[in-house]
This record gives sequence, structure tokens and C-alpha cells, in this order.
Amino acid sequence: MNTISATAAAVTGARHLRLARNGQDAVAIWIGEPAGAAVVCDGCSAGGSSEVGARLGAQLVIAAVAARLARGERPSELWSGVRAQVAAALVALVEAMPGDRAVAIREHFLFTIVAAAVAGGEASVWAVGDGGYAFLPERVPERDPGWPGDRSETALDIARGALRVLGPFADNRPPYLAYDLLGTPAAAHVETWHARAGRIVLATDGAVELGLDGLLEPRVLAHPDGLRRTLAVLARGGERIDWDARRIVRTPATLQDDGAIAVLGWAA
Repeated sequence: MNTISATAAAVTGARHLRLARNGQDAVAIWIGEPAGAAVVCDGCSAGGSSEVGARLGAQLVIAAVAARLARGERPSELWSGVRAQVAAALVALVEAMPGDRAVAIREHFLFTIVAAAVAGGEASVWAVGDGGYAFLPERVPERDPGWPGDRSETALDIARGALRVLGPFADNRPPYLAYDLLGTPAAAHVETWHARAGRIVLATDGAVELGLDGLLEPRVLAHPDGLRRTLAVLARGGERIDWDARRIVRTPATLQDDGAIAVLGWAA
């Protein structure tokens, strides 16, 4: 039986903090031995209340994935069913809302998705929209002759070059699952791996800009709130007094956009 672990965090970026706007990124994780899932969602910045769609979307996706994994579906085979289930739930929400259907979709339900599922030594990522992900094989180089690199490397060393970036898209308009409701479904991205152990890191586009350096350190992931705290610090600018120049020196925050990251791990 596999051991599944997961941690995730979403924070409001410095730009939205300055404007007193809600964060538009969301995360959700699920662990149900011997399977697990994680998802990050990013609401469209042009939508008036896109954080609503992102948070609902993350919960709808994780619920659909969890139900299918619990029934024994393989990670690589569940995404079309997940997509149909989430789209149907969004249809029900939109039809229950007053006003124009297209306006409701544009204002509330344009959000990107990067999701991952793990079960039985198979791991799969599914994405609709921008963001990024990384697959990190968890191996000990001294003990595993199949280690894919120099024997002095570690998983964190390899992580620095493992991030797969999705986008940017033309006119800064990524595809959204909600386009299914308008009859113009967007193409999805899927990738699958087979490994006895490993980690998958999911990130929204704001977090992708940070890269992975410093975010996957054991000291960060070991603490239940370590990832969120690290992202929160990056979203806060610095300030110090230069007494000689008699002025305040301000340092811009590293995380300007909202950011969400999820880490899903498994081991035989």
C-alpha cells in the first residue's frame, strides 16, 4: 500500500493586497489511502468575482477526482469524467443565478485548473489553462542505480529544472473549463508517469514566476503551515530605515500576483 502525503497553500499577492481585493487563487487536497489528489485554481483577473469560481472550482474538481479514485479508476483515465462532472455542476450554478448566462460565467466562473491524481504507482496531471507543475522522482542516488542524473544530485537539485510551465497564451487569455458551458471547449493538457515514489508540485501562474527554489525544502514542507507562511512572506514587501540618508527604503514583494501551490507525494 502506498503512503500518500499532501500539503497546499494559497495566498493573496502584493498587488491585490494593495488594491484591497480578494485573492483569486485556490487550492484543495484529498488523501484517501492508497490514493490522493490535489488541485490549484486561478480566477480570471478580469472577472469581478472570479475568486468565487476558483474556490468552488477547486472543491468541485477535488470532489470529482476523489470519488472516481475511490471507485478504483486509474489516474490517467479519470479526467474526461471529472471534466464532465465539474461542467455539469457549473451549469447548475449558472442556471440558478439571475441575469444573463454569459455574464454570470464571465464574472464568476472563469478559472484555470492544474490538478494531479495518484494511485497504484501511477500519477497523472490534468490542466486547463496556465500555471505549471513538476514531477520529482523520490529516489536515493546512493541506493538506486536508476537515479536520472549525477549521483551527487538530490530530488531538490533536479526540481530546479523540472518545472513545466503552461502558457502564456495569446492575448493573455488562457483557456477555461467554463468555456464548455458556452459551446467552445478548450483543449486540456495531460501527462502521466509510473513511479514507486515521488512528488508532484502544482502551481498557479503567479507561483510559477517564483520557481521552486526554497519552496520544497524539508524545513518548509515539514511544518503543517510552512508552505503558506513562506508564500505569505514572499507576498510582503520589506521596509528599513537608512539613518545616514534619513529615508525609508522599501523593497518590493517577490510575490506580486496571487499564488497557490500544492505538493502531492507518495511512497510504496
